[in-house]
Amino acid sequence: MSVAIRLKREGRKNLPSFRIHVTDSRGARDGASIENLGFYDPRAATPEKRLQVDKERAQHWMKVGAKVSDTVASLFRQTKVIEGVMANKPGDRSGRKAKTATKARRTAAKKARSERKAARPPHRRKPKVVEKKQNG
Repeated sequence: MSVAIRLKREGRKNLPSFRIHVTDSRGARDGASIENLGFYDPRAATPEKRLQVDKERAQHWMKVGAKVSDTVASLFRQTKVIEGVMANKPGDRSGRKAKTATKARRTAAKKARSERKAARPPHRRKPKVVEKKQNG
């Protein structure tokens, strides 16, 4: 059984709070948990009420081999449970600005539509409405 340390959502609609819990990684996000390690309330007024973690138990579970989610790892770095460990590096997004085949196809279709519209005989084109200024 692989074990994960992750957030479990609680609270009501539009007012979330989370428990940091140890669970079977194959289980549901809000399913049964093995152990509760603390809580995270992003809307709390003070830092003490925002995040509380049982550091000893969290370190114990990490030594045993529990995988920590990215969000929980970030929270653990804030509370000094994890020190010097960087988050997972973001994926390579170098190709995001490249022109894709879909974009090229859409641009070509748009250009073809405008060319067909310009090629219509004048009596089939929509007339341009020009408003005349009224001298008052």
